[in-house]
Amino acid sequence: MKFFKTVIIGDSKTKELEKELIHLLEKEGYIQNNENFDFIISIGGDGTFLRTVQDYYEKDPLFISINMGNLGYLCEFEGNEIDKVVKLLKNPLIKEISLLEGNYENENFYALNEIRVEATHGSSIKFDVKINDTFLETIKGDGCLVSTSIGSSGLARSLGGSLVDNEIEMLEFVEKAPIENKTYQSIRSPFVLNKEKVISICNIKDKFAIAYDCKYKEFEKMNGDITIKLSNKKIRILKNAESNYILKTRRAFLG
Repeated sequence: MKFFKTVIIGDSKTKELEKELIHLLEKEGYIQNNENFDFIISIGGDGTFLRTVQDYYEKDPLFISINMGNLGYLCEFEGNEIDKVVKLLKNPLIKEISLLEGNYENENFYALNEIRVEATHGSSIKFDVKINDTFLETIKGDGCLVSTSIGSSGLARSLGGSLVDNEIEMLEFVEKAPIENKTYQSIRSPFVLNKEKVISICNIKDKFAIAYDCKYKEFEKMNGDITIKLSNKKIRILKNAESNYILKTRRAFLG
């Protein structure tokens, strides 16, 4: 017996789709259970899926993403493919995706897209960057971002980062609005790194925040380093074999 949960954000059309999907699943013998479930279905857009992952990754369900939003870049299925979803559950094609892991003050932060270290309240921050304990640079600016290949199509791209094939496991380090003058200089380029690398953010003297996907936490002062790496923790998603990453990229950014 398989149990499931649905998470939706959207309009009446999304709610109607949820009702139809629940009917199809219950018809096949699946039981809806909001506390103990084998798989969880996100119905909405990319934001809905990211929030679902953040809220439920610790339960280790199979994640199913159905797009009813504008972009749906992270979603494997469209709203008109719920019959396919139900059919695939009988013999699922499962893909595992590594999460990013940030650590600060003995607290871990996990993200599917990116982890950001940012200035707060309109100020800027100065900090050092190390890669595997080797000093890289000192930056003064709005902060920095570390993304996965999946996250490379999000804010990382908006900040000038590289768009990376989502089949590649890697880290991408991107500076966020760095100041450039005779006092402060930085590489001013996205830095794509091997998946084994560990990035450390050190010596922040001002208030700052750590943002991880859709979540955000502020700190008054720095106590130790922030480390960011690709985690051993993974999520499992129901893969749509007919989903074409290159086609999806063209549609998402070129129309």
